[in-house]
Amino acid sequence: MNTYEYVAIQSDGAAISGRAVARDELDLDRELESRGLVLSRARLADSQRALRAARLSHDDLITLTTQLAAIVGAGVHIVEGLEGIGQRLTRPASRRVVEDVVQSLRAGSMLSEALDRHPRSFPQVYRSSVRSGEASGALDRVLEHLAAHMEWARGMRATALQALIYPAVLLAALVGLVFILLYFVLPRILTLFPGGRDELPRETQIVMALSEFTVDNIVWIAAGAIALVSAFVLCRRRPAGRVALDSALLRVPRAGRVAQQLAISRFASTAALLQDAGCDVFTLLGVAGSTCGNAALAAAFERTSERVRRGQTITQALESEPQMDPMLVQMVAVGEKTGELARCFARLAKYYDDDIPRAVKRFLALLEPCMLLGAGIVVGLILLAALAPIFKLYESIG
Repeated sequence: MNTYEYVAIQSDGAAISGRAVARDELDLDRELESRGLVLSRARLADSQRALRAARLSHDDLITLTTQLAAIVGAGVHIVEGLEGIGQRLTRPASRRVVEDVVQSLRAGSMLSEALDRHPRSFPQVYRSSVRSGEASGALDRVLEHLAAHMEWARGMRATALQALIYPAVLLAALVGLVFILLYFVLPRILTLFPGGRDELPRETQIVMALSEFTVDNIVWIAAGAIALVSAFVLCRRRPAGRVALDSALLRVPRAGRVAQQLAISRFASTAALLQDAGCDVFTLLGVAGSTCGNAALAAAFERTSERVRRGQTITQALESEPQMDPMLVQMVAVGEKTGELARCFARLAKYYDDDIPRAVKRFLALLEPCMLLGAGIVVGLILLAALAPIFKLYESIG
């Protein structure tokens, strides 16, 4: 239930304001209509809006899910269990979310309905799994699988971030070094030659022209860099832009394969969880596809769901997508034939769980020497251009 601040019209046309508790604005409208009032406008109370803004951290969500699974499995009443869990959480925002869930349960709501009030704290896959667990009577097992799935997702995220740290640091160092050489070092070398640029070797003249361009247009260069980053961020915020960028990522040699494996692994793990919880195939494809982390593949899973609605099997629908992983198609085909789709998804996720670290290592083994070689060539050329006039000066003195 939510607390609303409203303005309503009486039968004589006068406007009155007040507060009321209702499930949603439609429920509030019906309540006011039964009292002879016409709802003019309504909004959540300030305390309610603050509660909606509160959010469980990912670590708190894993802790809550793990403890709740143990409590439900032990037969403890879910309200008492959640109260105890909420009191042990360290973040005030997390405690407020759990307290609101407990109040909703006391008011007669199902756990899935209470979680629906906090979509920012409980992802869609979480709420769908809990709803299926309540319907099947296996909520404790579903919660255990959810906790294991979130731990797995945290491990995969850490693997991906670890793979990106070193290349990002190396690239930033290279860009910074080139900027220092062009902006600070090379302009000072020119002061050693009274005759100006004509006395410099040709390779130095080329680099000096680049240096002067950098010095004279530093503001425009910075503005252009900010504009490119802003354009990238805006493009990522648009669905079509995310699909285009993620589709381009999948076509990058080596890196695209790793990105595809990460996305398919997340999909398979989430699909196994939802299938085991008893969700239908449309929920499975829609929810698991949307959480795979790649917009292009998420769109492909959405198209797959539409084909299944039109009567195709999941295997046939997946085969129509050129970006789909052949191993996923093969495992789904086996799962449909044997009737053990959840187990096949789980085996695929386990395979990728083992293979992705190896794929990341192979990718880094190729990327790191390429970046070091490229950095060495660029810096070497700049230093050669910087030192060539000094050597020429020494030769003239000799």
